[in-house]
Amino acid sequence: MEKLVERDAEEKTLAQVYSECSPGRARLVTIGGPLASGKTALLESFAHDAVDADVTVLSATASSFERFQPLGVMDQLLRGQRSLPDCLDAEVRALTESIGDMGPCGEISAPVLDPLRRAFEHLTGPDRLAICIDDAHFMDVESLQYLLALTRRMGRIQPSIILTYCPEMGRDIVQRILMAEILRMPNCTQLDLQPLSVTGVAAVLEEYLNLETAERIAADCRVLSGGRPLLVRALAQDYIDGSSTSAPHRRPAAGQAFGSAVLSCLYRAEPVVLEIAQAMATLREFRSAAVVAGFCGMDPESVGRITESAGVGGLLSSELLGQACVREAVAASIPRQQRHAVRARVARLLHHEAAPARVTAEYLMGTEETISWAKQVLCDAADQAVAADDYAAAVSYLERAHRECTDERERTDTAVRLVDVMWRCNPAGVKGYVPDLVAAADRRELSAQQSIPVIRSLLWDGEVIQAARVMASVGADPQAPAGLAVVPSAEQLRRWLPLTYPGIAPTAELDGPAVAEPGFCALEDRATAALAAVLRGTDDQAAVAGAELILREALAAAASPAPSLAALVALIYSDKLDKASVWCDAILASTGETYGAVWKAMLTSVRAEVHYRRGDLVSAERQARAALELLPAQSWGAAIVIPLSLCIRTVTAMGNLDEAERHVRAPVPRAAFGTLGGVLYLAARGRFHLARGCPDAALQDLLAAGHLMKLWRADCPSAVSWRVDAAHAYLRKGLPAPARELLTEQLSLLPPSHLRTRGITYRALAATLRLDERPLVLLQAADLLTRSGDSLNLAYTHADLSHTHETLGDAGQARRHAHWAKVLVDQCAAVLQPEPPAAVSDEARTAPLGEAEPPGGRLSSAERRVAKLAARGSTNEQIARKLFITVSTVEQHLTRVYRKLGIRGRTQLASCLSELVP
Repeated sequence: MEKLVERDAEEKTLAQVYSECSPGRARLVTIGGPLASGKTALLESFAHDAVDADVTVLSATASSFERFQPLGVMDQLLRGQRSLPDCLDAEVRALTESIGDMGPCGEISAPVLDPLRRAFEHLTGPDRLAICIDDAHFMDVESLQYLLALTRRMGRIQPSIILTYCPEMGRDIVQRILMAEILRMPNCTQLDLQPLSVTGVAAVLEEYLNLETAERIAADCRVLSGGRPLLVRALAQDYIDGSSTSAPHRRPAAGQAFGSAVLSCLYRAEPVVLEIAQAMATLREFRSAAVVAGFCGMDPESVGRITESAGVGGLLSSELLGQACVREAVAASIPRQQRHAVRARVARLLHHEAAPARVTAEYLMGTEETISWAKQVLCDAADQAVAADDYAAAVSYLERAHRECTDERERTDTAVRLVDVMWRCNPAGVKGYVPDLVAAADRRELSAQQSIPVIRSLLWDGEVIQAARVMASVGADPQAPAGLAVVPSAEQLRRWLPLTYPGIAPTAELDGPAVAEPGFCALEDRATAALAAVLRGTDDQAAVAGAELILREALAAAASPAPSLAALVALIYSDKLDKASVWCDAILASTGETYGAVWKAMLTSVRAEVHYRRGDLVSAERQARAALELLPAQSWGAAIVIPLSLCIRTVTAMGNLDEAERHVRAPVPRAAFGTLGGVLYLAARGRFHLARGCPDAALQDLLAAGHLMKLWRADCPSAVSWRVDAAHAYLRKGLPAPARELLTEQLSLLPPSHLRTRGITYRALAATLRLDERPLVLLQAADLLTRSGDSLNLAYTHADLSHTHETLGDAGQARRHAHWAKVLVDQCAAVLQPEPPAAVSDEARTAPLGEAEPPGGRLSSAERRVAKLAARGSTNEQIARKLFITVSTVEQHLTRVYRKLGIRGRTQLASCLSELVP
C-alpha cells in the first residue's frame, strides 16, 4: 500500500469515522479531487485501518462502463466480498437482473428496498459497518438512490459511507445527487485533496531515491507532475530507469513510466476524455479546440468545458500532452486497426483548416487511404522540406506522391522532382526511377527543364551513353510559351559539360568570351566562363576577379553551390590559395546542410584540395576522409575519384604508402576517366607509383593524364602538374633530356601570376642541371613557394638545396637548409622525397658506351652518400635521420648499390668501396 504524503488532516478525519462508528450513529465522508490526486490510495488506507478496528467494510468501485447498469454498485457491495444465504443471494440476483425492466428510476420501491436492507443486515450482524465506494461519480443512479434510502431505514445499523469522486465527471444526474443531497447532509464531511507541494513531492521521491537526489529534483518533478502523487512516483521510476545511461546530476525527465501513468488516469476517466486526449496527441501542435472538436464530432464549447473541468485536473493540458512519452502512450492507445482511418481523418481536418502542407503530409504518410488531393499536398510538403534542408523528409513525401499518381504524365513529373531532390542526399537511390525517365525522354515526353536532373544523375553515375541519349532528345520546351526558342537550363548544361565531363562534350564549347560580363548573365554562366578561362590559360587575371565577384554574390544571395564550386576551383587553379581558403570557409559555413550531402561533400573536397596545396596534410586528409564519409561509396558514382585522388596524394606525401595503396585499389567507375576528376586521379596514382619506386608505372598514368588534358584543350599546369611528376619519373630513370623538355614546355604555358606551380616547376628543373647550376634555380623556387604559401614543396626545395650544398662541399649552407627542411616537413606531417639525381656532366654524356668505369663511379651521388655511411657502420635508421630521407629510401638506395657493385650485402661495402671510406 502506498505511503500517504501531506494527507495528515484527511487521515485524522477518516480515523474518527471508524473510531466513532457505533450502532445508531454513522458518518458520511466524500473525498473529492481531480484524476490522479490520490483519492483511491486514501480510501484504501481507510479501509485497511477500519478492518483492523473490527469494522465491517463493504467496498465497490464504480466504472464508466457500468454506470447504466441498475444496482450494479449495490451488487458489488452485497455479493462481491461475503457470501449471502442461498435464498437471499438468489433474491438479490433476481432483483438486480429485473430492476432494469421496471423502467426509469423514480420513487423508492419497497419490494426492492426490503431485500437490500435484509442483505446488509445479514452481512453486518452486530458489527459496525463502513461502505467504501471509489469513483462514485460513475455510480448507477439506482445504487446511489437506494444506498441513501437505506441509510435512513436501517435503524440500529447505521453504516458510515466514504465516497471518492471527481467533480464535473460522470452522469449529470449523479453529480446533482452528490451536490444537492449528499454534500448537504448534516453528517457529511467533505475532503478536497490538494496537489502535493514541493516538500510533499520530495517526500514521495525519498521512497525511491536518496535524500539528496530527491530534494534536488523535487521542484522539477512538481512542475512535470502537477503535484499528482501517481505521476510523481512514475517520474521517480523513470529517473531510476535512466540512471545507467545519464549523468549523475541529471534533471528528471518524463519517460515510459510517466506516459503509462497518465494513460492509466485517462482510462479511469469518461471515454470522451480519452477520445479527446487521443485527438490532441494525434494532432500535436494543431490541437486547437475547433480541430479537436471536429475530430471527436463535438462542438468546440464542449471540448473546452471537458478539458478545463475540475475532474480532469489538467491532464488534457498542452504541457502534459506535449511530453513525447505521454503523446506516444496516448496515441498508442488507439486500436491498431483504427490508426490508418484516424490519420486519414486528421489529414482531412487539417487540409480543411488550411494547415501547413508538411503537417498534413505527416498524417497522409501514415494512412493507406487514397485521397484525391493528397498528391498536391505531398508535393507542396516536399518543397517546404527542401526549403528547411530536410531532404530525407522531402524524398519520403515525393515517393508517396509518386505512388499516389494515377495519370502517367503526373507520374513522370513527380519522378523528375523526386530524382532532383533525392540526388542531393542519396544519388544511389535515383537508380530505380531513372530508367523510366530515360524512356520518357526517348518518347520526347520530358521538357528541357525536366531533362536536367535526369542527365545530371546519369552522368554522376557514369551512365554516359544514356546521358547522351537524353541530351540528344533535349529541344525546345514543349511547355514553354510560343516563340521561346532558347531553354536556359539546357544551354547551361551544355556550358557545364566541358568543365565536368569533357570526354563527351564538344571541345568547341570552351570557345567564346573568357569571362562573362556581370549583371548580364546568370551566376552559372559567369562561373563556367571563369573556370574555362583558367583551364585554357586565357585572361587569367580577369577570371580571378570574376570568380571572387561570383563568390561574393553567391554568398549574399544564398545561391546554388554549383557556381560557387566552379569559382573556388578557378581560384585554386590560378594558385590563389589564400583567397580560395577564405572563400571556401565562408561558403561552407553559409551553406551547411542547405543543399544536401552531395554538395557538402564536393565543397569539403575542395577545402581538402586547398589544404593539400598549402601543405597542411593533416587537415587535407581529415577533410578528404570527411568528404568520403558524407556519402556511401555507391552514392559517389563517377565523382568518387575526386576525394580518392586527394586521399592518395595526401597519405603518399605523409609516407603512408600502404594506406595509399588501399585507396588506389578502391574500385573506380570507368566513366570517371572521361571527367576532369579522372585526370586528377591518374596524376595522384602516378605520384603514388613514383613514391613506390616504380617510375615506369608512374609515367604511364602521368602521360595518360597529360594526353587527356591536351585532348580536351584544358591543359592548365596549375590544375594538374602532370609534367612535373613525369619529369621526376624520367629523372628517376636517369633520363634528364625528356624531363627538361616537359618542364620547359610547362614554363611556357604558365601565366606569371601562378607562383606555386612555377615554383614546383623550377624545383624539378633544377634536378636536370649541373650541381653548380642548381642552387640559384632552387632559391628562385623557394622564393616563389614561400610567396604562394606551399609549405610542403618549400620543404622539398630546402631538402634539395641541402643535398646540393653538401655535394658541393658547403656544409654550413647544407645544415641551414636541412634545418628548414626538417622544420617544414614536421609542420606538414610529411616525409621527405628521395634526393634529386646527380647531374649528368657534359663529358659523361659524350663518353663512349664501352668505356670502362670504376665500380664507385656507376653510383649516383645519393647512392654514394648512403653507401659511404653504411660502410662506416651506420644503421639504416641513422642514415635516414642524417640525410633527412626515409628508411625505405635508404633501403632502395642500398639495393641498387649492391646490384651495381655485384655484392650481396653491407659487409662487403668497405672492401669494394675502400676509396669512398677515408
